[in-house]
Amino acid sequence: MKDYLNTCVPLHFIFPADGDCLNARDGEEREGMLFVPAAVCAPAGARIEINEIPAEFDGKAYTARVPLRCGRTSLTAVNRADGTRATVAVWRLKGAEGGYRLSSDDNILFLQNITENKDRYASLFDDPYLAVYKKAHDLAGAKVHLNLFYDTSTTEGFAKERGYFDLSMMTDKFKEEWESNSDWLKLSFHARNEKPDNPYTHVTMRRMEEDVRLVNEQIVRFAGKRTLSEVTTVHFGDVSRGGLRALRNLGYRALAGYFEMADGEPLVAYQYPKALTEHVGARDFWKDNEEDIFFSRIDAVINSRPTAEENISALKEALKNVHRAGFVEIMIHEQYFYPDYKWYLKNFEDIVLKTCLWLNSQGYEGRLLGQLLKDTGV
Repeated sequence: MKDYLNTCVPLHFIFPADGDCLNARDGEEREGMLFVPAAVCAPAGARIEINEIPAEFDGKAYTARVPLRCGRTSLTAVNRADGTRATVAVWRLKGAEGGYRLSSDDNILFLQNITENKDRYASLFDDPYLAVYKKAHDLAGAKVHLNLFYDTSTTEGFAKERGYFDLSMMTDKFKEEWESNSDWLKLSFHARNEKPDNPYTHVTMRRMEEDVRLVNEQIVRFAGKRTLSEVTTVHFGDVSRGGLRALRNLGYRALAGYFEMADGEPLVAYQYPKALTEHVGARDFWKDNEEDIFFSRIDAVINSRPTAEENISALKEALKNVHRAGFVEIMIHEQYFYPDYKWYLKNFEDIVLKTCLWLNSQGYEGRLLGQLLKDTGV
């Protein structure tokens, strides 16, 4: 398996690693640049320069403060004693500090409800589920991202039978309203449907492209191009390299995941190895430079705790790590909104609103990941 952190070679970067996205908390800002303490592991007796800046040995590593501008920066460490070198490419995303994003997975039922009530609803936000996110936007400036299933053919866990629905059946009556709200409300592909678990573990590029196109084309039809995002969370956060490349080929620039360890194995980490999962999980963002795709670390799945207060407490703990405190990702799942769902959260709205308002009170404002990439010019 690929050694993403290059720890198997004598001369390698300890910090930052290739693909790291640095924020203000990683160094010192001055003169429009971020100066970070780059650190390199090298053999005894080495004479290290990092981007031609002499590095000092601190007893553990060779370090030098190097400047980063917005966007991509290449860092090259050279051992003047023997000519060996190591290079990493790192990133600074414009607007990444002080932002938060609210995303939701497994979405399909609210679109069925809007379609069934298209003659009664005067607005998208007459749908009670979507109204929660409108409140979060109005009260806390939330930017909201909904990841969609294509159909309801394998939806489980509900007592009420809703009948079959897919995105081709979604009304386009509200297309203009979708587009007028696309500065804060985005839609994207999630999966064809709920089952099986881990549907894209061994997916071919062709099958992935089929599923993504099914969803993307319908989003554009009923909600417009401006509403379709270049960011998503793939169902179960597990996808083959071919599937990953299909997503990138179809315009997806960033994927969100947990990047956590569960029972010693990576969880919702897109098949990256343990060492890299732990590294990415301790940061806000990371980019696979080889595959040309960014990853965002989800800080809290807010339906996994029964109250807003418990979610806020968990966020406080997570944000003690300054490398995760630049940008905050919170996520929820649609099904927890409905009373007939087996794990229904009666206080779904309370959890969403209070968590967003708390983040707002801590100085975080709603931002979209796609906008960060556009503003950075990547």
